[in-house]
Amino acid sequence: MLDSPKKPFPVDVHQVAGECGIRILKPEQHGVASAAKGRRACFCPRTLKRIGRAHGADHLRLCLRLIVESDGNAGELQMETIIAVSNVVLSNLVEIRADLFDDVDLGELRAWAQTVKPRNCSTVAAITSALLLIFAGPDIVVPAPAEPDPAEERRREIMRKSRANAKRRRLRAAA
Repeated sequence: MLDSPKKPFPVDVHQVAGECGIRILKPEQHGVASAAKGRRACFCPRTLKRIGRAHGADHLRLCLRLIVESDGNAGELQMETIIAVSNVVLSNLVEIRADLFDDVDLGELRAWAQTVKPRNCSTVAAITSALLLIFAGPDIVVPAPAEPDPAEERRREIMRKSRANAKRRRLRAAA
């Protein structure tokens, strides 16, 4: 959902992050900046720039505020979490409000997603799916099964009878 064929938006991610009370640090500083740990520090400026260019400063600001201003999630400014929150906002399946993530521990959800994700599934996709199931519910997220096509049902019935007849003929021939 991050790729957009439109012209990129000009975004100063440091300004947007500063408005949200977030310090952007280089990924190399992750181990060195122990004082910033859990204190509204983000170590993924490329992710912020990619989201900002694709969807604009207002979208980026909304995503960062949803994370930072929710109860207990201020330190969860991880790449996977930010992209998943952006995907939830872009989905238009969830009513976005300030207290949306108050009841969700994004760190715990991220750890869960890294543990249980299928082999060909990214952590971002697992977090996004879990958030959409939590907020929108399975009735909206999971599509309803399509009505069976009568022609397809008839073809399956013919194939089933054909296999049963072939089995009977083999049994008679063997006897």
